[in-house]
Amino acid sequence: MRYGPKDAFWMVTNPTPTSELADICFETSLENLALQMKGGLSMDADPTLFTDRAEAEVEAHCRLVAMETSHAIRAMAADGIPLAGARKVQVLGEGGKVLFVSDLP
Repeated sequence: MRYGPKDAFWMVTNPTPTSELADICFETSLENLALQMKGGLSMDADPTLFTDRAEAEVEAHCRLVAMETSHAIRAMAADGIPLAGARKVQVLGEGGKVLFVSDLP
């Protein structure tokens, strides 16, 4: 597929603690991307390009969940909850349906 300066695509970047979906998943173009890079967007934000909006939104939601999970775990540790014996991370959806499980090393 060929993209010119004004052709639209979707971009996802890493979230910050105050990010919402629209902050990290947005439609842009090569022309606008050049301006965003001049304005401070860097490779540290892990910018990723998508031609499909739905795929971009899935990626963005995953990044938001990962960030929120990381903050929640840090808060538990700061509250003195011991995590040294933790063996599994589980993400539950509505109604308690298991969406993700990962054994920890």
